[in-house]
Amino acid sequence: MFKKSVTYFGLPTFILFLLTIFPSTSLYAQVADTPWPMFRHDLQHTGRSPYGSIQKPVLKWAFQTQGPVTSSPAIGEDGTIYFGSKDNKCYAITRDGKLKWAFETQGEVESSPAIRKDGTILFGSWDSHLYALNSDSSIRWKYKSEGGIISSPAIAPDGTIYFGSWDKKLHAITQDGKLKWTQKTADHIMSSPAIAPDGMIYFGSGDYYLFAMKPEGKAVWSFGTRYLLDASPLIAPNGNICIGSEDAKFYVLRPDGKVEWTFDTLYDIDSSAAMDANGNVYFGSGNNSIYAFTPNGKLKWSFETGASVSSSPAIGADGTIYVGSRDKKLYAFNPDGNVKWIFETGDAIESSPTIDADGTIYLGSNDGKLYAIGEASSNK
Repeated sequence: MFKKSVTYFGLPTFILFLLTIFPSTSLYAQVADTPWPMFRHDLQHTGRSPYGSIQKPVLKWAFQTQGPVTSSPAIGEDGTIYFGSKDNKCYAITRDGKLKWAFETQGEVESSPAIRKDGTILFGSWDSHLYALNSDSSIRWKYKSEGGIISSPAIAPDGTIYFGSWDKKLHAITQDGKLKWTQKTADHIMSSPAIAPDGMIYFGSGDYYLFAMKPEGKAVWSFGTRYLLDASPLIAPNGNICIGSEDAKFYVLRPDGKVEWTFDTLYDIDSSAAMDANGNVYFGSGNNSIYAFTPNGKLKWSFETGASVSSSPAIGADGTIYVGSRDKKLYAFNPDGNVKWIFETGDAIESSPTIDADGTIYLGSNDGKLYAIGEASSNK
């Protein structure tokens, strides 16, 4: 394990910083106002929660499904937790771990749900459909692509829904499920699109490229890496785009698509990055390690787990970093890289943590369970 402490760096663009830390109502007008309404928490994919962190973990409950849970949970306005399982179902669970309903599709559900302001639950399935469900599990509409959907949907302020598919296309559809446009790439799209405050859409593709699109469907630029881009991009307050590739490199690009800095982990990166309030970036790698970088690309610390890390980090209000590993463990780190605590599940963790308003962490595991981890000292 390598560990190094450095000074935190501020970000240069104060206004853009405020847009990310305190996003305007209009920017998120179509996304539910909940503690964690979508994959990576917000449209910029910061993975950062405004809510408290756990000091001493305890298992509150575990809900068993019939397949691995790689989907990352989202939270509805009434506190319902929504997530998918490889048993082909999307589940709705109460905050005390009771089943509300399970909606069965014709394929595995690895896509993470997004919750719309009107309560609609949006998620994809390997059966090639993007589903829009009402809160009682009835179908509002469904949209058929030409390939499986692992990508998690992003809901733009104007209501447009963006997601990628195994059919090699980014789809832009209306809020009632009608096609607006598609962007064709040369391979599958597992990456979940991120949306910048100016409306630009960024996503990766299995054809090795990161794409920048305007909301009307015009490609502005593409940046080529040397292998698959299955991770999802993070947009920094200054507009930089951060993403890891299976070519083993982590890339930070300026809004014009030019390279700001890179780091080579020597192994594939499927983990999507998170960013704390100071602009520090955190992500995992197939080399079993979790990395922390300053905004200008200086390594703060790294920590080696017992297996590869494809889970994406989540960050609590006090700066605690939560990330799972295929070694079956959820790790909690202090901002300086010291381990705060470790919680072990029954199998590899590929799902990414979700943080609720009381600090409870929801996390899926390949043992088929969704875990709720609370604070031991308060008996939550």
